[in-house]
Amino acid sequence: MSQDIEDVFAFLARIEAEPGLREALNLIETAEQVEELAAGHGYRVSAATLLELFERCQEAPRARPGLMDEKLIRVFLQRDKLR
Repeated sequence: MSQDIEDVFAFLARIEAEPGLREALNLIETAEQVEELAAGHGYRVSAATLLELFERCQEAPRARPGLMDEKLIRVFLQRDKLR
């Protein structure tokens, strides 16, 4: 599980640095869609791991349209606590 979490955080670290990625994330609403998008960028992000992180951060399992980037950034900001 530890490597899965690190893979998620490696992907999430790119959100603020890449406006195109942030825009793409805002078109999706589920962890499964995040997994697919990450795979397209060469990252192994497990939807199951992402859902667990959402739960641990008290985030809903789905994002409203246009808000997935903010949800993921909130998870990323708690990475030290979640490791």
